[in-house]
Amino acid sequence: MRQLIEFQILDENAQYYGVDFFELMVNAGTAVAEHIMTNEEISTPVIFLCGHGNNGGDGYIAAEILKKNNFDVKLYAVKKPVTITSQKALKRYNFNIYSIDEFENYISKSTLIVDCLLGSGVKGELRPPYHELVKRVNEFENILSVDVPTGFGTSHTVKPQATITFHEKKLGMNKRNSGEVFVKDVGFSSEIDELTGPGELLLFPDFDPKKHKGQNGKVAVVGGGDYSGAPSLAALGAYRGGADLVHVFVPENSYDQVSSFVPELIVHKLDGKIIDMAIFRELQRENFDCVVIGPGMGKHEDSFEAVQFLIDNFDNIVIDADAINLYNFRNCNLLLTPHLGELSRLNIKNSRDNLMSFAKSNSVSLLLKGEKDYITNGDYFKINTTGHPRMAVGGTGDLLSGLCGGLIAKGLSPFEAGRLAAYSLGKAGELCYEEYGASFLPTDLSLCISKILSS
Repeated sequence: MRQLIEFQILDENAQYYGVDFFELMVNAGTAVAEHIMTNEEISTPVIFLCGHGNNGGDGYIAAEILKKNNFDVKLYAVKKPVTITSQKALKRYNFNIYSIDEFENYISKSTLIVDCLLGSGVKGELRPPYHELVKRVNEFENILSVDVPTGFGTSHTVKPQATITFHEKKLGMNKRNSGEVFVKDVGFSSEIDELTGPGELLLFPDFDPKKHKGQNGKVAVVGGGDYSGAPSLAALGAYRGGADLVHVFVPENSYDQVSSFVPELIVHKLDGKIIDMAIFRELQRENFDCVVIGPGMGKHEDSFEAVQFLIDNFDNIVIDADAINLYNFRNCNLLLTPHLGELSRLNIKNSRDNLMSFAKSNSVSLLLKGEKDYITNGDYFKINTTGHPRMAVGGTGDLLSGLCGGLIAKGLSPFEAGRLAAYSLGKAGELCYEEYGASFLPTDLSLCISKILSS
């Protein structure tokens, strides 16, 4: 099962990669028609209720097929289709179309009502006329919803006896709210499903104007000691990911450089020259939404012990760079962001199966950085191809880990954050090359992240 937003992302990415949406709509409408022809008597009156989007377009296709197979079909439309694909379906439908107002007078209870009003792309509570239509539809005893019941996930929804959904079952679907659910393949390829694209930007949470400072994401970056620039850049990435408070915890030998990096950073000086268990007294004083650990930390045994303690006691963690190692993992919303050289520390070979198996068995998400980025939570696998060769410059990975931390702090899962961060940072690299030329720096790159996330 997947969340509804995943199907909106898939639609956006499929369109970006040139998938023929009308072909998918024909496949969907055909699946609906075949289901009805298999499960209903030809004498059963069939009423299609079509909205103005692609869900309605599926209805036009299905109704046309049933008409041609001598079913008693009537189609009621809320208004004319507004999407290009559904307009094509309308153009192909050469039969009478009735105004939705006329449906108010329809009384036959032996009818099959086919709910093609609103699909999975709808956000928020229903508005007129859909709110009133749902009440009317629920008066009937035989209802088939297409994609999802109209109003699915809201307080006011169609309650069908069956639902035909596409590609994969939607999260939250059950017998009570969707009736018997039939999953139909409409032609999305696994390749398109796995590629990141502009659809990933739908994951970026909207800013809530009612929230105050610290309520839009509070991130702790723990690193430094051996290298001071890395935690600074990670913190900058967290800010670019939308966090509104970023605290940086560094040993005393990194404090001066990090504290003078940018004025927005809240920098804490730790005693000693390495990250060790003392960090937790500091972290426990604040309620952080995510902790990013590893940038510039060095590979000290005391530091690895500190990372394990963090895993044991905190939720929402990004482990990057020097901190990447084998630990006793637990299910705590954890994202590891290795590059190929760091992957060997996890005893993983660079293959889809091995990456997914490691993520699944350890309850973690992985973001493997490279010419192509691979992101998995063990159940799903994503491939990101955005970026520019200049992004191999030192510091880019630190920006990425901080960006992931900022996104997790704003409420995304590690898998969602990894996908969105990889895609948006890659697009930022492409944009940065256009704006700053071939020798751009990570600090230049950070400026472009905001432009991509706001697009």
